[in-house]
Amino acid sequence: MGVAATYLPTGRHVGYRESELFPTASVIKVPILVTLYEGALAGEIDLAERVTYRADTKVPGSGVLQDLDDGLTCTVRDLAVLMITVSDNTATDLLLARLGTERVEASMARLGLDSIRMPFTIGGLLYELAGVDPAAPDRYEEARRRLRKVEGDGGRALDPQRSDRASPRDLCRLLELLESRAILDEETCTAILDISQRQKFGEIIPSRLPKGTLTAHKTGSLRGVRNDAGIVYGPKGPYAVAILSRGMPDEVLGTRALAEISLALYEEFTG
Repeated sequence: MGVAATYLPTGRHVGYRESELFPTASVIKVPILVTLYEGALAGEIDLAERVTYRADTKVPGSGVLQDLDDGLTCTVRDLAVLMITVSDNTATDLLLARLGTERVEASMARLGLDSIRMPFTIGGLLYELAGVDPAAPDRYEEARRRLRKVEGDGGRALDPQRSDRASPRDLCRLLELLESRAILDEETCTAILDISQRQKFGEIIPSRLPKGTLTAHKTGSLRGVRNDAGIVYGPKGPYAVAILSRGMPDEVLGTRALAEISLALYEEFTG
């Protein structure tokens, strides 16, 4: 595992294996969200535009769009909310159809966050993980079947050098820039963090924190991978944190261990 955390009131930083690369899994959706809102701020993307969901665009894994009827229309912002709050993979790839993974990488590079790379869409990543041809007509059902049975060797999806990837340090820095309103503009950063505060999964960063602690974060999981990155609003000020892992032999026990690390950071910055 790798950890990076920065206490914003003083700039104090804690890191462990923070420069190493880890598969991001769905934590990559934070850079996607930033890139989306960057485009909206530039007038290139309309957050109120209506997008029609079609059944042939559905992506396996997390999310709810794949279970809904063909023809549903959502705004671009609706898709962004689904992407973050319930980690909706189909919503994410509908956004990527407008952005492209290269634009996400370029946006992160402009911020000096060169470790954040996205060679795969979310669907592409899951088809790689399952060993399914993304061009196959039955790719969705076959990938669902294989993912349920943990079939396939994972391919490039689990390789931190070739998967969607980042270092804990760069993810932590991205969140620090958002919370300090050092990128985009204040209103846009606030909108991004507001969506992130609505996250529905709380197994890592918020799990062991005192009840009522406000967090704005995004989780991610793949086979042997459990990640979380976000902002914790502690009683003495906020801190940015990224906790990433790979090669986890027991994902349940591993997730608990990462939650304990989150608690230790909270105690360190609030004690």
